[in-house]
Amino acid sequence: MIQGREAVAKRSAPRSRRRGQGGPSGANSVRRDARGGPRGVVGFVHVTLRDTRCLTSWKAPGDGALVPRGPGAPGACSPLTQIFGADTDVGKTIFSTALALASAACPLDGSAPARTLDAHAAGESVAYLKPVSTGAASEADEHHLRTFAPHVDAHTLFQFRDPVSPHRAATQDGGVPTGAQDAALVSRIGAWIHAHARGAVLVETAGGVHSPGPSGTSQADLLRPLRLPTILIGSSALGGISTTRAAYESLTLRGYDVDAVLLFPSPVYGNDAYLRAHFAERGVRVFTLGGPSSTCAWGPPPARASTTTQDREAMQRFYMALLHSEQGDSAISVVRHLRELHTKRIEALESLGARAHAHCWWPFTQHARIAPDDVMTIDSAHGDFFAVHTPTSSHSLLTPVLDGSASWWTQAVGHAHPRLALAAAYAAGRYGHVIFPGAAHEPAVRLAERLLATVGRTWAARVFYSDNGSTGMEVALKMALQASVRRYAGTATDAATRARTAPGRQPGSLGGRPPRVWEVLGLQGSYHGDTIGAMDACEPSVFSEHVEWYQGRGYWMAPPTVHLRAGRAHIEVADTGRDWPTTGRLAQLDTIAEVYDVEARLATPLAAHYRRVVHAMLERLVLEERRRFGALVLEPLVMGAGGMIFVDPLFQRCLVDVVRERTDLFALSDPPLRDASAGTAPPGSWRGLPVVYDEVFAGLGRLGFASGTEALGVAPDVSCVAKILSGGTVPLAATLATDSLFRSFTASKDKAHALLHGHSYTAHPVGCQIALETLDMLDTVRAKAAGSLSLWDSASVHRLSHLPRVDSVMALGTVLAVALRTDKAGYASEEAESVVRRLRMQGVPVACHPDEPPAASNTPAFPLHLRPLGHVVYIMASLTTPKSVRTHALAALEQVLQTAT
Repeated sequence: MIQGREAVAKRSAPRSRRRGQGGPSGANSVRRDARGGPRGVVGFVHVTLRDTRCLTSWKAPGDGALVPRGPGAPGACSPLTQIFGADTDVGKTIFSTALALASAACPLDGSAPARTLDAHAAGESVAYLKPVSTGAASEADEHHLRTFAPHVDAHTLFQFRDPVSPHRAATQDGGVPTGAQDAALVSRIGAWIHAHARGAVLVETAGGVHSPGPSGTSQADLLRPLRLPTILIGSSALGGISTTRAAYESLTLRGYDVDAVLLFPSPVYGNDAYLRAHFAERGVRVFTLGGPSSTCAWGPPPARASTTTQDREAMQRFYMALLHSEQGDSAISVVRHLRELHTKRIEALESLGARAHAHCWWPFTQHARIAPDDVMTIDSAHGDFFAVHTPTSSHSLLTPVLDGSASWWTQAVGHAHPRLALAAAYAAGRYGHVIFPGAAHEPAVRLAERLLATVGRTWAARVFYSDNGSTGMEVALKMALQASVRRYAGTATDAATRARTAPGRQPGSLGGRPPRVWEVLGLQGSYHGDTIGAMDACEPSVFSEHVEWYQGRGYWMAPPTVHLRAGRAHIEVADTGRDWPTTGRLAQLDTIAEVYDVEARLATPLAAHYRRVVHAMLERLVLEERRRFGALVLEPLVMGAGGMIFVDPLFQRCLVDVVRERTDLFALSDPPLRDASAGTAPPGSWRGLPVVYDEVFAGLGRLGFASGTEALGVAPDVSCVAKILSGGTVPLAATLATDSLFRSFTASKDKAHALLHGHSYTAHPVGCQIALETLDMLDTVRAKAAGSLSLWDSASVHRLSHLPRVDSVMALGTVLAVALRTDKAGYASEEAESVVRRLRMQGVPVACHPDEPPAASNTPAFPLHLRPLGHVVYIMASLTTPKSVRTHALAALEQVLQTAT
């Protein structure tokens, strides 16, 4: 039995015997958009769910974004529905026509519809869109809609001549038109939807869920920026259970909300009964819609009649049964179901912020300063944008907002990437979670090997997994400190000996000095996490001010920092102590690129100055103050949470070199006595102190370098990576260590000498599998960006550096940081909040009609969601953020800084 509208097309004279995926709107051959793409919206697109306003969700230029909001307000409770098919020939156009008829016939006031196919005065206006269609003009789906639902505004964007898959048809017609490229096509769809948003809108896809678009991209991925509420047309044919379930899972995997499954009766195979029970467990309603067929009173569409008139009459009787069936489900009941879900969806969005305000405890948030109406409600995310609920808008309930902090620095390849979602599903389906101590599973082992061959190439031998950056740094500190203790603390004594000698180690005793505390060396402004050990490795700050257990076990040197002022690179050091004989400006370079050519700068007088200063500091701390250190802990290049502090990479290189040269100091067991030392370094092991790179934020290409080793030209002994390791999808951290440090924990078989650290989800397979996929994607991204220090336009960055309100600017990799002029710098400063607030609240211009020429005033802008760091405003892109998005973000920031007071 041939199913659906496709069957009708095959049997309805005078149409050709075989059609492709959809049909044109009066086109005789390929119907390409002569304008080549969206008009006046610079690549943006617009999607809708609606109440009396549009409920919109959109993405960004060059990446299939949604267009700015347009004029007018649609009718109440007008759902927008996207229709996917489990396969071709399942009846998408038949069901689209039935839903169009039912939407117009079913009164919005809840009264009973008349038993007719005519539109009711209290029904909805209906618009139908077929974005891409292939096959002869006489086989047009749009034509079928106009024939059986003449009140519907039906349209096709692109029609290709040959009845084959769109990607094949486009190639055979001379190539993909400019306007049918992925981003432009999605933009046109969104613009068309928005122009018709005053009533119900139906968007019918071509073929099956994964049928390719003109460029070859799966429709499920191509249309995901719009994330339209979806109906799935199931198959009632043999094998239809499998194709319907597979289609549903593909849609769910990509974040679509499937509101209903529709299919024709399946009396022979029983597909409808099986699928009804299957989807009931998932909260998805299945509707079986049928009418008078050629062989029964209630079944699939009738076979072709002998004449066009008879064929049309048979289909009208069939549609009457679909709308007003007394034997089963009806299209009217489907429409009511969609309206109900639409209303509930809006109600849930409108209450979500208040519910979060009432029940959630947010991190790094002063709840006393945030009202329920200030909560940002995120409906979904895709690419670089959130779809944010905007109840105060007169046109739209959802607004695209740029994720300007990369969701706390985690995003690398954009939100909701299908490759990462599929990797997560694969690992969850294969493993769920499994225990890791003393065990092995493929994702964890492969990821360890991959990290050792990339981040740890030439130096690392082991990988320890944990759940986040702070915990990963706790692990790194334990590794480094224990290695130092076991080398420099001498032979361990038994408990009885320690008890007997303890009184002589107390302050004021006649027997000697108190034992020295093991500390870390670090830099002022560093931040390694919120767990107690990681906090203790940082100087006192606003983060630790009210943490009673905080002890601050370390010494933190003021680092020389890099600033772009008036187009030139300045290297300065603050006057914060006695480490530096002179403070202020240390050097000025013509370009930022010169700053990061560390190897070339090693022979400069500034490098010699750095070495002298570090040598003097270490001698003072150890010989004069009798301090004992177990690790050097650095954030390579940029100290993020401390305020996007760009440290001179030459200084960090010199610091590492000098620390490794001064074993003579760190080995002293009783300074200032130089003849009392303990511990020797075996060949090939770490020297001086174990060096720890905190690359939680900076690693894996975030700052334009694959690793801190690449940036500084010297490898650590321990490194921690996290954040973008899992593509911004799930928490995961990895701490890499040298074989020398690993052997510090295996010198004894005593279990107490092992690294006794871990958590229940250590090396969880889902995170490891996602990380493997992420690293594959990052390799491709970095290869394309090779040789570029920054993703941000250098001319725009230079302009920012000249603005009166700007103290300095820095751009490196995906990060753009602007330090504002203020008398109160630091994290506690509120200087940047007004700028961030204005960028978040900036309006979105009204879009012109897609058939109108563009106007300069219609250049779209989008709000930016940023996280201020005291007096620093920063924007962080992903590694895949389109240039057009970065350009718009820079322009918005520049405009606000020019006008802000």
